[in-house]
Amino acid sequence: MKARKTRSKILKLKDTSSVWVDEAPHIESMLVHKFSARFKSAQASSPNIHLDMANLVAADDTDQLLQSVPDSEVQDAIFQMDKFKAPGPNGFGAAFFQNH
Repeated sequence: MKARKTRSKILKLKDTSSVWVDEAPHIESMLVHKFSARFKSAQASSPNIHLDMANLVAADDTDQLLQSVPDSEVQDAIFQMDKFKAPGPNGFGAAFFQNH
């Protein structure tokens, strides 16, 4: 068991300028920065969306489409998914969202 723990440690990483970093606080900050950049939202949240698409969607339908989705509706949809199906594009399956 001890050999496995030793193998599981990250002792050093190369930074963006190809310099090896071996101090734990610097490695931690590199990993946090990398994952924060990777998992941030690609789209800016904008509740006031205005599209110039004349007469493609009725005004009543447009208002309904622009409303936020209630949390209860999202939760119902997640719990209707099969836990053991293949994960989505983010790599997380339904079981992850149902349990967390």
